[in-house]
Amino acid sequence: MRFKRRNGLIRLSPALAIIALAGCAGMQPHSSGGTSYQQVAAADTPPPRVQDCGIVTIGSPTKYACNGKIYTSFDLLKLRQTWEKNHGG
Repeated sequence: MRFKRRNGLIRLSPALAIIALAGCAGMQPHSSGGTSYQQVAAADTPPPRVQDCGIVTIGSPTKYACNGKIYTSFDLLKLRQTWEKNHGG
């Protein structure tokens, strides 16, 4: 009986580790790494598009990895709108 219980814990451990890491990944204070929308929008190059990024999590909102940073779909939209407004579309 004791062997089965320990075997179950061994199988459960990787799953708990993955859940813990996934939870910590979403605990960033600001999705764009502390850079404001205005600073990114002031750059000469346009901000990344959803099509150019990799999906990190599928949830609400979906998170994407672009240029080494994590953005939500709303962050990317706001960056794009601000950049277009500052650069004439």
